[in-house]
Amino acid sequence: MTYRQLLASNADFRRLWTGQVVSEIGDWLNNIAVLALTIQLAGAGREGIAVAIYAISRHLPLFLFGPLAGVLVDRADRRRVMIAADIVRATLALGFLLAHKLGELSLIYVVGASLFAVSAFFNAAKRAAIPNIVRGTQELLSANSLSASTTAATIAVGSALGGVIATFVGRSTVFILNALTFLISAEMIRRIKGQTSGRWRAAEGAEAKDAGRELPAANSFLRRLVSDFMEGLGYVRRSDLLSAIFIVAGGWGLGNGVARALYSLFGARLGMATAAGLVARPTDFGISVLFVAMGLGGVLGAPLARRSNAGSREALGARMGRSLFFDGCGLVVFSFMPSLWSAALVLIARELNFAIWWSAQQTIIMSRTDDRYAGRVFASYETLTTLMMVGSMVAAGAAADRYGLKPVAAAGGAVIALSGALWFILRRRSL
Repeated sequence: MTYRQLLASNADFRRLWTGQVVSEIGDWLNNIAVLALTIQLAGAGREGIAVAIYAISRHLPLFLFGPLAGVLVDRADRRRVMIAADIVRATLALGFLLAHKLGELSLIYVVGASLFAVSAFFNAAKRAAIPNIVRGTQELLSANSLSASTTAATIAVGSALGGVIATFVGRSTVFILNALTFLISAEMIRRIKGQTSGRWRAAEGAEAKDAGRELPAANSFLRRLVSDFMEGLGYVRRSDLLSAIFIVAGGWGLGNGVARALYSLFGARLGMATAAGLVARPTDFGISVLFVAMGLGGVLGAPLARRSNAGSREALGARMGRSLFFDGCGLVVFSFMPSLWSAALVLIARELNFAIWWSAQQTIIMSRTDDRYAGRVFASYETLTTLMMVGSMVAAGAAADRYGLKPVAAAGGAVIALSGALWFILRRRSL
């Protein structure tokens, strides 16, 4: 099924996708300005640790709130969860404007952490809702491929716009536009008409209503929360396939945390070398170029992923492993690029591989997960990869300030490549 056919035939998915387009453009538009502001406020010699702390402030809430989000979206209306999350995020996003006015680095961390704590609920609800909105394996594969392609395109478009607006207009405008995109996303999701949750919960909701209207005690709620989340982890452990995917994803998280912590530093330094004296803010320009390259690679990779990943489950798994291995190799090569433009070309190639393995992985998870556990499985996935990324970000930021960017980034790429190789060992008993 082509993207056009999917969007034309499925109005609810089209609305969800439109909301994704708008909000993700805002995210990446905002990201360029925030990273450049963080580097500026940190000062020379502390950029690595400052960017690492900001990256951690974005990702740690996904780990802390992921379990709660997974349980909630398995027991609440996923559409309402997404709408509420977008409205709250629109309000929080304006906090970057205040941080810019006051020049407070700590406020950037607080706003980033708060924003992504709410995003944990939105992301879990969105991923768990997709299998309810689309129909059949081929439509699901197209939906995941389009989602990956859209994320890549919004990285390119949002980063390009963010670089231009931040460089020539100002960062305050970027922060305001980002807040508005969340409100537009909420309106598009509000228009979804069909079910975004499994039918099994309707019966469960009726049972809960019959049991009484009193709110449970706090300790009872926490026990139920822990019990539900552990039940989801037990579901993953009982599946050799899901267990293998989670193990490999943990390795990817370790390596990718290094990349997340250092990309903006590479961009800022290469931007200064390339555009100093040519534009008002060369650091913003350099970061923007690298993130545009990431997005362009994803745009080119998504249709390739859709074609490559069509076929049997075994072929899907093989392509996932190969592309994950080359994804890591791409990060190693990137770390030694001498110029902004050569680094950008390598990032394009790396994102081509990422698009293939990510869409294959997401399709395997969605097609093999019972809807009753979907929210918890995806929340567990986010929790695991986020925990791994946060740990490596701490080490990468401090190590980059001490040892330099190149050897640290190369080490992260090696970890990802080894994870791809490990998949071929684990898949023998899971596919």
